[in-house]
Amino acid sequence: MIGKAQTALEAYSPDEVNSWAGRELDLQIGPRRLAFTSETLILSFSLPNFLFHAVTAYDILRSRGAPLGKRDFEGQLRTRRT
Repeated sequence: MIGKAQTALEAYSPDEVNSWAGRELDLQIGPRRLAFTSETLILSFSLPNFLFHAVTAYDILRSRGAPLGKRDFEGQLRTRRT
């Protein structure tokens, strides 16, 4: 599934993706309609939702004895070059 998603994303050019900035998007969840722009959908819905599920999975693994620590969750630091 990851390979298929990566292939699909690679089909878009950077200019095409950048053209989506500010686009209005509606998300229908049952009877509820949420009105977003492309940026607000990512920043206020998609990213928090993803992080919630990632941290929940991380917590479940830790509670079951998986040898995970804070640095495993944070991943590699992206420091600037000096």
